[in-house]
Amino acid sequence: MGAREKDLNPDTFIGLKLPLGYSDTGYFKQTKTTLQQAKYNIINLFKTIPGERLGQPGFGSELHRILFEPLNEEFSDIIEESIRSSLTKWLPYINIKNIKITMPDYNINRVNISIDFGLSFEPDRFGTVSVSFDQFESAINQ
Repeated sequence: MGAREKDLNPDTFIGLKLPLGYSDTGYFKQTKTTLQQAKYNIINLFKTIPGERLGQPGFGSELHRILFEPLNEEFSDIIEESIRSSLTKWLPYINIKNIKITMPDYNINRVNISIDFGLSFEPDRFGTVSVSFDQFESAINQ
């Protein structure tokens, strides 16, 4: 069964939504389309620090490390290169259409990343995923 057939079948689930949580239909909330699951896979990749995952210690992106580096003129270029490198290595079925990196004036400790992407095996379908990073995110959420 191909990805399109799975997406159209209401009884088929593709993967898990993040963050993990309870659902009415089962133990975890699940995704129903490959495009929706690709969004969660991208978020999972960017929010994982290499070495954090026990079974695959190399999995993740360097975004957390980069965000704590001093700001310079190449900051956005360094982030974009890290994004492209991580996606190429771990999610090669993602085709990047556009990457937008913003740092809001009202919060200098935040970086917002928005990626327009497509799936290599379904070139006519596109999606957008947004991820935000705060330097003090872990301290605030505890």
